[in-house]
Amino acid sequence: MTKNDLTDAVYRVHGGMSRVEALRLVDLIFQTIRRKLLRGEKVLLTGFGCFRVVQRRDRRGVNPRTGERLVIRGRRVVVFKPSGRLRSV
Repeated sequence: MTKNDLTDAVYRVHGGMSRVEALRLVDLIFQTIRRKLLRGEKVLLTGFGCFRVVQRRDRRGVNPRTGERLVIRGRRVVVFKPSGRLRSV
């Protein structure tokens, strides 16, 4: 599914809205989710799942070309945990 697919779905369900307005609504939702995650807040979408940011620790790795051992630096990543309802689909 793409952003355009979501926009089309919003447009079809809410017939009184233009495609441009539907696109703005989808963009607003994504911007809000992104802003909350950047602040370190989790985003819970009931019946769908939860997005949150976690800090990954440094870890050891190996360069596959040279076999050289190296340290992969820790970083912040977004993780998604689907709801029970979504997992049962």
